[in-house]
Amino acid sequence: MKKMLLISVLFMFTSVASVQGKTVSEIEQLADFVTNQQLPVKEWQVITKEKMTENSINEILKDLKNSYKASRMENENIIKFQFRDTHKERSVNVTYNVMLPKKKESYPELTMVVEGSAWNQDIKSEFHHVFHSISTKYFSNNKRIFSWLKTETGGIIHNGVFEKELINFFNLQHTKTQLDTTTNIERKYIYGYTEKWDEKITIEDIPVNVQIAITHEKKGHPEVTLGTPILINEY
Repeated sequence: MKKMLLISVLFMFTSVASVQGKTVSEIEQLADFVTNQQLPVKEWQVITKEKMTENSINEILKDLKNSYKASRMENENIIKFQFRDTHKERSVNVTYNVMLPKKKESYPELTMVVEGSAWNQDIKSEFHHVFHSISTKYFSNNKRIFSWLKTETGGIIHNGVFEKELINFFNLQHTKTQLDTTTNIERKYIYGYTEKWDEKITIEDIPVNVQIAITHEKKGHPEVTLGTPILINEY
């Protein structure tokens, strides 16, 4: 499923920093904010990525092939294996992507996508169990984590309450707003930095690690996507 593009080409990485060890994950904080606003979580993802050695990725690939059915895609630059761990009785699904570059100067990469279409205490507990067990098994402290969720809002968007609450909840700094208006759709992008999160990108010496995209069609309620930075098309 194609996800909403959460970051513009403007945010190509000029520098990246990540420090492990936060006790409350970004997705939990995002979900806490949204549910505190009495809004529904429509869908969410946590994306974990890590470059690895060829030996390490081959061991993981072997283990995944023994556990799940694989789909294989190939082009002139890369071989990609995808594995899906989905269960009807489970609220959290997992997809693994193993990227094997054909050019040896590039490192193989493992990507894990943990996702769901709702959020409550039971799903939160299930996410904790799934995410941490897999992270411990396949990833090191060099992993990078990106999180986002989508919600649908009401009148609080129009009078600016949502944005004020968001800035206060995350203590956002260095905020910047962009508007993109077409005939039937209005999009508003808000960028900022919070000390609550580890991942960040730095642009002209200004840190950024929060992005909010508000999409409003004339005949519908505004949709809001909130998340951490990642390059365009990754979502």
